[in-house]
Amino acid sequence: MMVKNLIYDTFITRTGSQIRVREIRQDDAPYLLEIFEHMSADSRYRRFHQSMENLSAERKWQEAERIAKTDPTRSGGIIAFADFPGEPNMAVAAARFVCTGNGTAEAAVSVIDTMQRQGMGTKLMDMLIELAQAAGVRHLVASVQNDNVGIWKILQRLPYVTTRVSQGSFSEIIVDLTQRRETAVVTPSATTS
Repeated sequence: MMVKNLIYDTFITRTGSQIRVREIRQDDAPYLLEIFEHMSADSRYRRFHQSMENLSAERKWQEAERIAKTDPTRSGGIIAFADFPGEPNMAVAAARFVCTGNGTAEAAVSVIDTMQRQGMGTKLMDMLIELAQAAGVRHLVASVQNDNVGIWKILQRLPYVTTRVSQGSFSEIIVDLTQRRETAVVTPSATTS
């Protein structure tokens, strides 16, 4: 299941920033922590579905290491970098999947606040889907807050049939990577497209 070739890619955001992307490696905990530290309380809550404000430095490091060192035979991910004045090679986003069995994997995307609304989440999701498909994943799943406008915009742009099951303030999303769709889109009020 492990994909051995590292993905290296570059793209330009809507605002002109050049982004470099590669697969996540097991020594990337410092970069994952950097992304976390540049996310607002709201962005952290949307990503982790819980308040992350009172975590100790040790607990943050442990979580970053856990994510970086997830078994590569059942997971995959990408990390994005950009150069800023005084901060060359800054980690700005990450996306990953973790297989849960039967060709299904849970997916997640994190983008630092200053780089949101520039097309990064959409581009990283597209790249993550390619990586997941190469690893044999047929369905991506995620738990998404119903008021998370950013992720809904990303889901609307995906070319795959997406099913949504609303459960209170959250929805469970299933993206069927085996079925492309014509023009239908997923919206917070839709259930299947």
